[in-house]
Amino acid sequence: MKSWSAVLDASVAREDDAPHLAALRLPMLDGWERGRVWASWPVEQEFLTPVGPSLFGGYVAALADHLLACAAFTVLADHEVCATSELHVHFLRPVRGGSLDIEARVVSRSTRIAYCEATIAAETGRLMARAGATQMVWVRKVA
Repeated sequence: MKSWSAVLDASVAREDDAPHLAALRLPMLDGWERGRVWASWPVEQEFLTPVGPSLFGGYVAALADHLLACAAFTVLADHEVCATSELHVHFLRPVRGGSLDIEARVVSRSTRIAYCEATIAAETGRLMARAGATQMVWVRKVA
């Protein structure tokens, strides 16, 4: 298994070939530092609902969950892993197109939990959604 910094660097370099990223077309990272990650994503028309049209809320949640987990990765030791145990998304405005800027930060890290928050903004800077996630942390079992 690669180190967490190698995983994050591969995403920034657009080298990550994780199946879930490809299937959901989740964005690669534009950058990261300890406790923070950021990415941009051009809204894809096929993810817009016919009503509105606006971006499907489940996709907004997937974008948030992806970056929230990546933020947690920045504070994990290489022998640790994490998984989302709770996710909250607050939809503030409908996303109708353009590009989204997503930033996630680690708010608090303890031995077993990392709590992270994210903002999702339109390219104009207008806040479209906020999200928070509790990431459960544990020691990776080596096979």
